Amino acid sequence: MRMDGDEGKMLTTSAGGSRARKRFACMAAGHSSATALFRSCPVVTAVGQALGRVRSVMVDVHSRQLRYVVVAPGQGKAPIVIPWRALYFDSTRLRLVYYTFT
Repeated sequence: MRMDGDEGKMLTTSAGGSRARKRFACMAAGHSSATALFRSCPVVTAVGQALGRVRSVMVDVHSRQLRYVVVAPGQGKAPIVIPWRALYFDSTRLRLVYYTFT
């Protein structure tokens, strides 16, 4: 898999590696009514440590389901891609909480 920087789309290659087909569409937070809920939403760990804010979400183009959240941690740091199923929305504090099992 690779991230296409110009288009912001995640691509997977076929078994032969010669063709690339779109598997995920990257949507900037706020480009649809569903992603507008996550615009600049804070993302924290289970113990409350700030990871950053939602920059975009990645949707599976075949099933049209949310698969990943791209978090912007701050200037000079690489974006963090977190699987959607590892997050839950804390409605009392209006934030996404990232759970890891250690």
